[in-house]
Amino acid sequence: MGNKTSGSETPGHSAARARDEPRATVAVYVVRHAHAQPRDGWTGPDDERPLTDRGVKEAQALADRFDTGAPGARSLRSGAPPREPRPTLLVSSSAKRCLATLGPLAAACGLPVGTAEFLSEGSDAGSALMQAKELAAGGGVPVLCTHGDVIWGMVELLEKAGAYLPGPVDVKKGSVWVLEIESGSIGSARYIPPAKV
Repeated sequence: MGNKTSGSETPGHSAARARDEPRATVAVYVVRHAHAQPRDGWTGPDDERPLTDRGVKEAQALADRFDTGAPGARSLRSGAPPREPRPTLLVSSSAKRCLATLGPLAAACGLPVGTAEFLSEGSDAGSALMQAKELAAGGGVPVLCTHGDVIWGMVELLEKAGAYLPGPVDVKKGSVWVLEIESGSIGSARYIPPAKV
């Protein structure tokens, strides 16, 4: 399939101009679920474990990290740290603790929470990274909620690939990893520790 160019541009000129233009970086937010009832002593299915009181507070604190005002409106909070951009897509593991972690953010943004198998506990981290890149290609601000094992696997793969990981490398409950994706590659990722609640 041939390249299409306007009559005033040669293919070489067009490619040179594209190299000089800044490329957009898309952020995908990967959240570890908040604190849930411990496995020890829980007699129901593991996927049904609810958040603890602390986890409920962590879920609310997560919502407070994002700009959840009306779309297009700028949130100005005097003296407060800047918020992350307004989410446009929320996707979660089907585990109750993950869905509940995104609940306050979903309510604040008026968004549904979809579920995806690639975010389930025990899922392949490489597949999760690939899916994150595909979501980034669609634009917007995706927020994903998954489990510690999946996120640790993603971080290890990013380290092996040479991605820039400034600051601490951890996966505490209620924390967030921001994957910064440009031209289909994750060049860097930053860790946001959980809020103190």
